[in-house]
Amino acid sequence: MDLENFRELWNKDTGQEPPEISLEKQREIHSPLQMLKINMKTEFWLMVVTLPLLLTSFPFASTDPNVRIISTFVTILTIAFMSYFYSRFLTLYKLLQKNSINTNYDLFNLKAQLLISKEIYISYYISYIPLAFLLSLIKINFHFDMEYNLAIFGISFLITLLLVCFIIKYWIYYMYGRYIDDVVYLVDELNGVDVKPRTEKKKTWFERSQKYFMNKFGIQGNILNTVIWYVSVYIFIILFLTLVLLIIILAGAKLNILDIVSLQRALNKLN
Repeated sequence: MDLENFRELWNKDTGQEPPEISLEKQREIHSPLQMLKINMKTEFWLMVVTLPLLLTSFPFASTDPNVRIISTFVTILTIAFMSYFYSRFLTLYKLLQKNSINTNYDLFNLKAQLLISKEIYISYYISYIPLAFLLSLIKINFHFDMEYNLAIFGISFLITLLLVCFIIKYWIYYMYGRYIDDVVYLVDELNGVDVKPRTEKKKTWFERSQKYFMNKFGIQGNILNTVIWYVSVYIFIILFLTLVLLIIILAGAKLNILDIVSLQRALNKLN
């Protein structure tokens, strides 16, 4: 093929306008995207409110200067993780604000960005596992040989693992995952990709209350529903864990497995 023919073919191919997406389908995709943006704003402000509570849990009060240095390092590392993640969070939010969905190229780009952001979001919470491991070590001043320190370390670390699993399974799905799935399904459907028929799932309490508040207060109802569930679950988790630990301690004392006085002394050393 000579150069002129190649140029003619290139101009012919690149001159074609990509097929546009119908307004009806654009509206279908706009709905989950709107919910994503609302939930992103809601989570950002929840993070702003709860961040001071998170940072106050770091054990700076230790008398050991090495522990204080490590605590400071962990705090800086945590803030760095959060800053990086929320910078990506903001980038995605701006993309959703400005992104057009008129062509297939726009759709594929949107799909790719959402799936990548979802994996980054999951990785963000998984990154707290090694930090929790280090914080649990700091809590016992790195001394496993003292009474009940191993148990305190294990319980602290286990609680964090359970919280991360809960967040990944429920929080990510209800805040973002189901809306991302909706967008991905519509994009694949528009492009002729074989998709499995979607089965109607039974509505959870969260979804029922969300529908109720949105019918009553509109978009603001979704924010209200999210905040109510966030606070309620936070309080429930604290009460549940407190109750479980109390039962374990009382059962251990009853069976002469735990010495309450020694346990109290070990906990006082942590404060």
